[in-house]
Amino acid sequence: MKINTCPEPAVAAGERNPSFRRFLAISLMYGAQGIPAGLAFNALATILRHSGSPLKEIGLTGLLFLPWALKCFWAGAADNAGKQWGYGRLALFTHMAAITLCLLLGFASPAQHFMAAFCGVLLLNTIFATQDIFTNACAVSHMKGRYAGLANALQVIAFLLGMVVGGAGSLFIYERVGWAGAMWSMAGELLVLWAALLPLRACIEPFRSGALHAPSRFRALFRQPGFLWALLVAVTFKFSGSALAMLLQPWMMDRLFSLDFAGTLQMSNILCSAVGGAVIGFPAVRKLGGRRATALLMWPSVLLLGTLWLLQAGNMASQSLLYMGLGLENFVDGGFYVAVWSMLMNWSSEERPGMDYSFLQCGESLANVLAGLSIAPLASVIGYDKTFLITWMTGAFVLLCLLLAVRNLSDVCPDGTENQKLGTNS
Repeated sequence: MKINTCPEPAVAAGERNPSFRRFLAISLMYGAQGIPAGLAFNALATILRHSGSPLKEIGLTGLLFLPWALKCFWAGAADNAGKQWGYGRLALFTHMAAITLCLLLGFASPAQHFMAAFCGVLLLNTIFATQDIFTNACAVSHMKGRYAGLANALQVIAFLLGMVVGGAGSLFIYERVGWAGAMWSMAGELLVLWAALLPLRACIEPFRSGALHAPSRFRALFRQPGFLWALLVAVTFKFSGSALAMLLQPWMMDRLFSLDFAGTLQMSNILCSAVGGAVIGFPAVRKLGGRRATALLMWPSVLLLGTLWLLQAGNMASQSLLYMGLGLENFVDGGFYVAVWSMLMNWSSEERPGMDYSFLQCGESLANVLAGLSIAPLASVIGYDKTFLITWMTGAFVLLCLLLAVRNLSDVCPDGTENQKLGTNS
């Protein structure tokens, strides 16, 4: 028996007014997904470096993003499963599986059982990458167009707050009670979120239209106008920023900063990104539209990628300047992130609510994997100074690619029209 605790108003597709309960459900799921990503992206490399692991071994942590980069291969199957069995039911099932895995991971410390811990964290991210497909289906179906900026601001804020818990929070707990305590605390955090999601499971379901009866197929996605340009944006826009964020962790350990400071700086950077998404990204998308907001915010975002190189080259990397410089960089980058994904959400089709947007997210995740695998080994060969500079120069080159892509998406992601149905070709 299906219980609908989140009924839809009888409005047209372009005029939907999502309820507070749906906003809350989406926020809780994106927040939960940020916790294992924070562990992989912001905590594990620091834990390994603190225990004396070499940079080349730390580079393997980039593989932990493979589930987020490869979920496109099962996004269609997950989307079709959601259409058949219910997106909310499957989201809660994957969430509970992750809680169970965190309990088991407490018995596999990376210092004694590196491969077991590594595979466990990889599986944990695979589970939540799958849940992310169900979350995306709800967001694309109900919040594209007029609410795309709000949806992506919620995504950025909730996901980054989850990363604070899984990243900086895990570092604080690890330093005091060890690996087991960190993993079991994570299981408890996820259990609280699961309990909050339980009465909201019906709100996860996409808007039920005739299009949802058709199976999601990659062939239709690839034929959608502007597909290659949208994919180019997704793959390139975050590469340099992700590389710098990953190199920041071992760099701080080599500069003899404490674990407490490393965790606090990561928390500050993530919070600045979340605030930037809300303060800059959401208003810019609301006023200009996703495409024009992206074209505006990409310039300061790329310029500020040079902050870490300037601090390192000028021997000015004090704690206070790191807080201020990297905080500003992440503040602007958070707004840019919301703008980019608002544009790509409007491009995505409601006929494949879980597949299109998830496929594009794989582009960003693929960039994270490549950045993680290459940046630390590169720094071990040429040093931090040159690596920071090369990464900044790469960001400048990517800017040219983004300008071209945004221009070519103008016909399929027009700005200035709130109630529009975009990218529904199949």
